[in-house]
Amino acid sequence: MTRRRPPRRRTRRPSKRRQQRDAQLAGLLVAAGVAVMVVRWLTAHWWIVVVVVVLVLGALAGAGWLYTRRQQKTWEAVRARGLSYQLREPDALHHAQFEEAIRELMRRDGCDAIRVGGGGDLGADVKATDPYGRLWVIQCKHRRNGLAGSAVGTPDLQVLNGTARPARPMLGAA
Repeated sequence: MTRRRPPRRRTRRPSKRRQQRDAQLAGLLVAAGVAVMVVRWLTAHWWIVVVVVVLVLGALAGAGWLYTRRQQKTWEAVRARGLSYQLREPDALHHAQFEEAIRELMRRDGCDAIRVGGGGDLGADVKATDPYGRLWVIQCKHRRNGLAGSAVGTPDLQVLNGTARPARPMLGAA
């Protein structure tokens, strides 16, 4: 009699999901092994970690400082370009606005300036310190009605001339 062969068993392939899970599990095991090796190396060479952290923090601080400096210079350039007056524009300003404009022009040119004009200002409408450390005390004279107004009188100019003198730096001066 002939022997009958047993029916051939079909082997089932693992499903794609199972293959993906197995691949993920293998990846996690490899990652865990690498992490353990890295942690062991870092504990043996901790000083390298400190140096790297200090270098990274220094680089970040330097980059932040450079960024802030560049933004500040850009803003100053934009402001300086925008702060210019046509000849008739200052004449149209109120006297307080004229003093503010003089202060802004001094700042544009690199001075540390404040407006001090008003009653009892002792002839100082704007005080400034230039980049060389020199003190500027500015008395602003302005026509009340622009070009249509009367010119600043001679007595006003003589009083201004009489008070002009080299000034020593004052405490609290701008």
